[in-house]
Amino acid sequence: MPNTVLPANPAGELKERLARVRYVFTDLDGTMLAPGSCVLADNDGNPSLDLVATLLDLKRAGVEVIPCSGRNRSMLHEDVRVLGLNSYIGEMGGLLMLDHKRNDWRYFTADMPFDEGSGKTPHECIEETGVLDEFMSRWPGLLEFHNDMANGYKYREVTVGMRGEVPDEEALAIIEAAGAQLSWGDNGFLNYISAPTTLKLPEGVRGRAFNLMPLGLNKRRGVERFCELRGIDREETLSIGDASSDFLMADATGLFFLVENGLKDPGAQAFLESHENAYVTDGRIVTGWINAMRALLAAKQ
Repeated sequence: MPNTVLPANPAGELKERLARVRYVFTDLDGTMLAPGSCVLADNDGNPSLDLVATLLDLKRAGVEVIPCSGRNRSMLHEDVRVLGLNSYIGEMGGLLMLDHKRNDWRYFTADMPFDEGSGKTPHECIEETGVLDEFMSRWPGLLEFHNDMANGYKYREVTVGMRGEVPDEEALAIIEAAGAQLSWGDNGFLNYISAPTTLKLPEGVRGRAFNLMPLGLNKRRGVERFCELRGIDREETLSIGDASSDFLMADATGLFFLVENGLKDPGAQAFLESHENAYVTDGRIVTGWINAMRALLAAKQ
């Protein structure tokens, strides 16, 4: 494990690889943003401008930061507008905003057939499979649709966001029985459960965020498609995250950084051992993100 820790001042081959990076694909919650999705705070909730200052330094260095998140369009629209960014990948890779200023975007449904001329969104096509009705009837109190900024789950266009705690293998069995071309994604443990909620989880159960997605859709494929459309070379990219859904980005980018809190993920150790391009940051959540970006900037000097 010590060999995977990202140094503050990279040297040798790592420095050379970082010096080529021009694009950072980043998870938001549990990674770039402080708890509560806050920009102007540190991990403990104390007022801090460190994240904002780091974003400015990256922009001055010619590095584009591209959120890659499970969030929907309306949420990411505000994120990039407030943070001065211009592109994002939403809904776990299903919504590719190539140029926000020009409103240049695409749906991406991976291996799920989708007729763009149908007048429906991919999300509406998923609803028609009946899988969602089966989920909600089987697990009352243990699973609910994720309430995106009080807008409700209907505001998603490609995926279905849910939260709670259910057996992954049973969810997959329901999808298979329905013959639906869908994937079940674990988006990590919940830091808190915002109101309103119908969840009644057992004591001590934190709950997880889930995404029901077109078959084969994930952050790796979303990043790959984004880079293909934008003409971005893999060696110019790095990605950073905290959960198993983020680990997949390591296969689409030149480097991957795991913020320290991501070590709690059950698959973290095996992931690190199998990916020579993966490093653990010095610090948790936003502190780890800032330290990683400072290491990137140091390599460019």
